Amino acid sequence: MRESDSSLASPWPDHLPPRPLVLFPRGEAACDVLSTIPEGPPRRFRWRAQIHRVTHAEGPERVAAEWWHAPGNDRDYYRVECEAGHRLWLYRDGPHAPDRPAAWYVHGLFA
Repeated sequence: MRESDSSLASPWPDHLPPRPLVLFPRGEAACDVLSTIPEGPPRRFRWRAQIHRVTHAEGPERVAAEWWHAPGNDRDYYRVECEAGHRLWLYRDGPHAPDRPAAWYVHGLFA
């Protein structure tokens, strides 16, 4: 007797990380990013011509490319809250290297 296909499926997780209410079609560049450690969350960045100072950060949550796409950089996502009260979803595209600082992007807004 063959095992049913539903028994092969993995169970749905009890808890999923929060996702932003507004998700941009593409990440928007975050510039002049200052981080206390290279692989850590941003402490300050410039986005849409404004400086944002981070008061709280959660993460990283690593998101990899789908297996059927060509290999690419993993993204480390952070949920951050800024002094002005903005709650944003930022990601670092790939690892930080001395000869190439990591690129950062804002990918969404939480309510």
